[in-house]
Amino acid sequence: MLAAGETLQLHDGQMLDRKQLFAEALRCDPASSLAHVNLGNALAAGETIQLHDGRVVDTKQLCVEAIHHNSNYGTAYFNLAVALAVDETVELHDGRVLNKKQLYVEAIRCFPNDTQAYINLGVELATGETVQL
Repeated sequence: MLAAGETLQLHDGQMLDRKQLFAEALRCDPASSLAHVNLGNALAAGETIQLHDGRVVDTKQLCVEAIHHNSNYGTAYFNLAVALAVDETVELHDGRVLNKKQLYVEAIRCFPNDTQAYINLGVELATGETVQL
């Protein structure tokens, strides 16, 4: 994996960094949930990137797109929950509006053995609050 700031020279001489490589993967396969999530992970908080189709997206939008292409991709739900502010919600392509807690529940549904999703969900719950998995 390329480190932050490191670049790779392609056969045509083009120099690409991590973000540009993930964006190139999306150009090759716009439905790749893995490429969406990896590009989102490469962005700093609040950072955006322009994709080949002209759209400017941030980590949250990339995670929503990843979920749209694979609704069982727990990492996308988890990363989206991490990216959301405490009282923030996000609308998915299927019309559902979810908050951090609901996103962690979805991550757990996809990956029932994801320890970190259980921990993060527990941190989000108020004292005495329960959640149905």
